[in-house]
Amino acid sequence: MLGVDVPPLAGPIVAVTHDSRDVVPGGAFVAINGFTTRGADFVPQALERGATLIVAEEPIDGVPTAVVADDRVALAALATELAGHPSHDLTVHGVTGTNGKTTSSYVLHAILTGAYGEAATGLMTTAEVIIGSEHETAVRTTGEATVVQANLARMRDAGVQHVVLETSSHGIHLHRVDGTRYATALFTNLTRDHLDLHGTMEHYYRTKRKLFQWTSGPKLANADDEWGARLATEVEGTRTFGAAQDADYRIEAERRDGVRTVFELVTPGHGRLTLSIPLLGDYNVHNVAGAAGIALELGMSPEVLTRSVHEMAQVPGRFERVPAAVDLGFEVVVDYAHTDVGLAAVLEVAREVAGDGRLLCVYGAAGARDRDKRPKMGAVASRMADVAIITTDDAYHEDPQDIADEVMAGADPANTTIVIDRRAAIDSALRQAQPGDVVVVAGKGHERVQHLATGDVPFHDVTVVTELLASR
Repeated sequence: MLGVDVPPLAGPIVAVTHDSRDVVPGGAFVAINGFTTRGADFVPQALERGATLIVAEEPIDGVPTAVVADDRVALAALATELAGHPSHDLTVHGVTGTNGKTTSSYVLHAILTGAYGEAATGLMTTAEVIIGSEHETAVRTTGEATVVQANLARMRDAGVQHVVLETSSHGIHLHRVDGTRYATALFTNLTRDHLDLHGTMEHYYRTKRKLFQWTSGPKLANADDEWGARLATEVEGTRTFGAAQDADYRIEAERRDGVRTVFELVTPGHGRLTLSIPLLGDYNVHNVAGAAGIALELGMSPEVLTRSVHEMAQVPGRFERVPAAVDLGFEVVVDYAHTDVGLAAVLEVAREVAGDGRLLCVYGAAGARDRDKRPKMGAVASRMADVAIITTDDAYHEDPQDIADEVMAGADPANTTIVIDRRAAIDSALRQAQPGDVVVVAGKGHERVQHLATGDVPFHDVTVVTELLASR
């Protein structure tokens, strides 16, 4: 399994983890070197808790160790083996890209649920894990290999047949999805993000491309994105979707119908389909078109597809409308947008919804991430919103004021202010809102925790907005 010499064991390995706090008697501990920690430092604790196998990239003094070339590859191999290679018994659909991964994943899950029933479908995404009718909050976009394989095994054991797995570049680069057999792959787009990990856009793209190279079944890429168009030429068997004239699944006649969007999808095998979706914005039309293309490639009937997209629900934290604002005559939208490109897309749709009303935006930039995008976000918000308030996102170890100042460097002081406390910033926007206005609270979306240098604190934008509106 590991391909290296393993010290004599007292019995079979019953579990594997990279967190010494989760070690169980008879388990294996993989001493992963993190970005700020050294795995070997936690070996004594793992042994105290009953670990019978230690795996590391170098020998550990006084401890029989299986020495491997890559600790994360080893973690994935052990996790997959102990879980019984669950993806071999499932149809796993991978969704990757910079923006739109979560929405596309939810859309594809909704389509599959409409076709095969709730009990037969599962979802692993940024927002949550869904196993049949059970919903759980997710920890990160793509969990560690142990989490991925354990969730796949739970889905298999629960009778799930189709799983949508939101597959991030971190998940691919850090071997979190190694051992997973993908049946289909969907690529949304590629814009500047995560360069703190990848260094260059080229490396970022090549990491995403691996998902398509692993997948032998249907593969769809966004023809309207330069990286997606390139992907279609580099990986054999990849079809395309988008508004481009040569797209295999072509978007036409897009129009807004109240709080819904209607568009035509010209398909290679079923002619022209009319799809009505409960989502707004061109980017969401693309998200639905890609997921619809995958479903049709799998052999789903146009009738089932059309009904499923019409009946799907809002996506948590993705242009999520807060009902409590409606009675006050304005709209509040919570969205996960955390890059300049993502923020621009959301504000463009919000401006359309506002009509003659004003657009107010509360946003921030994350700490410990690509700093170059901070002033770009400031420029976008100032250009597209009437009122822009810079606040704290996830600051991590950085000073929130320093981050806000860097965002402000690209903003226009004439319509931009800084309110460091996120709750106070949201309250300020809500108090300024008038009938007909739209307030966008961006950056955190579905997330329920704010990561600060002083520690994690509970924070959920939709809940906070609802509480503040109720207090009025």
